[in-house]
Amino acid sequence: MKKNRTIFTILITVFLGIVSLSMNSRPVKAANNVKLYLNSNSYVYNNKGQRLRGKNNYLKKNKAVTAPGKLLKTNSVKRYYVQVRQDLQSSPDFKVDLYYLPYKVIKSQPYYKLNNNKYIKCCNIKRINQKTVFTNQATVIVGKPLPPDKNVYAMNPSGKFTKKILKRGQKLVVDEANILNGSLYSSYHIKNTQYWIYSGNVVKKPKMPFSAHPTKSFINMQRTQY
Repeated sequence: MKKNRTIFTILITVFLGIVSLSMNSRPVKAANNVKLYLNSNSYVYNNKGQRLRGKNNYLKKNKAVTAPGKLLKTNSVKRYYVQVRQDLQSSPDFKVDLYYLPYKVIKSQPYYKLNNNKYIKCCNIKRINQKTVFTNQATVIVGKPLPPDKNVYAMNPSGKFTKKILKRGQKLVVDEANILNGSLYSSYHIKNTQYWIYSGNVVKKPKMPFSAHPTKSFINMQRTQY
């Protein structure tokens, strides 16, 4: 039992170290503008959520665009946010602060405002000022079962498959990703349920990292969450 506990502690430490690569330890500087980096080709919209036409209103993947505003510190997990890690003197201890760029919700879709009163969907932004953008939830589609299974089954928090069948083509909102039961790949927690879905059973993995309860601190081998 003691050996298993030691192995688990090592795995948690390694996992948190990997996650920290997505965080930026530099302090957030106040500014009147930010740089938004696209994770996909993106259209530009007006303040009514209507797509604008024209060459300058279609932006290519990885392009950086300037937007007004600045990152604001928050104590709650916003729909879209960035993490800034602060290493403490008692290494490997650290804490994480959350920041977000204010966005506008138009017809249930969050948008970042660009210059000239134009807007771009928040889900199409991968970085703000070189800081990785996280979301508190994502949508996945149930794919086909993996052989020899004839159905896709939900998992419990321990990583064991249950008898609950997830229908192929079904859309699920997920809010956490984790490695369960020593699996080689992640599983996703299905929001507002006790169930998880194995990442190998979804059609396409989310294009943004997501977590509704990101790490708040890691001190004395104890992890706290927002």
